[in-house]
Amino acid sequence: MSLNQFMNENLDVIRDEIIKNIPNPQFDSHEFIRHFIKKYEITYIEFLSSYKIEPFRNVHAQIGRFLSEHQELLKIKDYGSSHSPNIFGIDSSNERWVKTDQGSSAQMELAFAKVRLRRKVIPG
Repeated sequence: MSLNQFMNENLDVIRDEIIKNIPNPQFDSHEFIRHFIKKYEITYIEFLSSYKIEPFRNVHAQIGRFLSEHQELLKIKDYGSSHSPNIFGIDSSNERWVKTDQGSSAQMELAFAKVRLRRKVIPG
């Protein structure tokens, strides 16, 4: 089974148990991967072991592509790129995501953050 097939078969769990439980309304692919690894550790290792050259880069690129291609179903939206530590602690570029589920507490926190930002920008 390919990683894409696995993620498609587990899309509901990825959305409802991984993405929903990321505490902030915004997250990046590195953070998602860390949560994904916790949930699917053995499966993740199996996918890594299927590559002899650049296993982490290949698997992580596929995970990122899946997030990008399934934004609506996962209730996320691409929010540009960012730099953050990857699983090896090395800062590198990756995609940033924002949760779009209007009922989520994370989405409410994002709305409050925008209001706080506007108050700081608009003088008195």
